[in-house]
Amino acid sequence: MKHTKTHYFGLLLTAFLFMFSSNAFAQSSETIKGEVLDMSCYVTQEATGQGHKKCAQACLDKGLPAGILSENGMVYLLVEDHNAADAYKQAISNAAETVEVTGKVVEKDGIKSIVVEKVTVKG
Repeated sequence: MKHTKTHYFGLLLTAFLFMFSSNAFAQSSETIKGEVLDMSCYVTQEATGQGHKKCAQACLDKGLPAGILSENGMVYLLVEDHNAADAYKQAISNAAETVEVTGKVVEKDGIKSIVVEKVTVKG
């Protein structure tokens, strides 16, 4: 098989684009501080705070979606990182508490999420 300069240039260009795209879409971890929410009650009733803690924890324990209401008023859906499942479990065991969640922030079709890598309870 005869290789031409065009063939090698194509391979080089493909490798370059692959490396560029991998770096361009690489995401760094962010830390968000806020209240752990039961998204079901938050979305339908705007329920937050210690007065809703018992209900929120019961909802999260049933597997309903969890979120975090950041200090700047943004809400993020909490998503389990399959490589750090314990961190997600720690987050959802702290309904209505202030925590710091570290992970990759992702937005898809208007939904902001954070893939939970680490949780620090702030009390």
